[in-house]
Amino acid sequence: MLKEYSISDILDLPSQHIPYFVGTFENTEDAELDWPHRHNFYSLVWFTQGNGFYVIDMQEYEIVPNRLFLVYPKQIHNWNYSENCKGYILLCDPTLVLELNLTSIASYLDITYNKLFIENIFTNLLKEKKRNDHLTYESIKAGILYLHSVLKRVAEESQVVRTVVNKTINKLNQIIFEDPYCIKIERYAEKIGMPIENLNILCKNITGISVKQYILDIKVTEAKRLLIYTSNNISEIAFSLGFEDSSYFARIFKKRTTLSPTEFLKKYRKHL
Repeated sequence: MLKEYSISDILDLPSQHIPYFVGTFENTEDAELDWPHRHNFYSLVWFTQGNGFYVIDMQEYEIVPNRLFLVYPKQIHNWNYSENCKGYILLCDPTLVLELNLTSIASYLDITYNKLFIENIFTNLLKEKKRNDHLTYESIKAGILYLHSVLKRVAEESQVVRTVVNKTINKLNQIIFEDPYCIKIERYAEKIGMPIENLNILCKNITGISVKQYILDIKVTEAKRLLIYTSNNISEIAFSLGFEDSSYFARIFKKRTTLSPTEFLKKYRKHL
């Protein structure tokens, strides 16, 4: 079972509820975590210095200076970074994410000409955190919301494709993870309480692909995790994700990753 952590787990304060955390990368101690894992919170890590790689939902991204990574609740991730890494960290718990409507922007953004501007936002957040008075929480929330708006603009100006968040699609995601053995669209549509035709239209409008393709993409992402981080064979993984025919699963997997399950396993197991 993939471990899921809260902010208090990350900060090694399991008995406390912590709505947010802001700090510098180099001054934040690494917690002892299972890798890979999921968070139940939103996290932002901006590397101003260093290198390595960051894996989000089995997509590998290079860590380079001034690259900012955004990981949303429930996303599977892993990383490996150099000792000289520096930067900023921001964490927001699920309630705060909903309150501030921190919608998905992108997996990463490259911060270029607006580096000093964004760095000033983090500097002010850190100053406000140190004040720790009756206005700190409201000021921090305002700063987080402003930062999120600035990053949305960065994404738009750099033409990064943004994932549009929709309550029905979010519910579909949740149902897929709760019922991994199912692969029938009819069952998902029934659980959501929407006719298949309407669900398909909505999915195409929001994601650009059909609901069948969307479900298969999520299944393939989960298959990547299971291939690398479990000892189950390909047939067992295919069956656990609702594929009765492992050869059909292999064709779907290769179509979406350009690698067969066996090729994917050989390529990535040695890196993670």
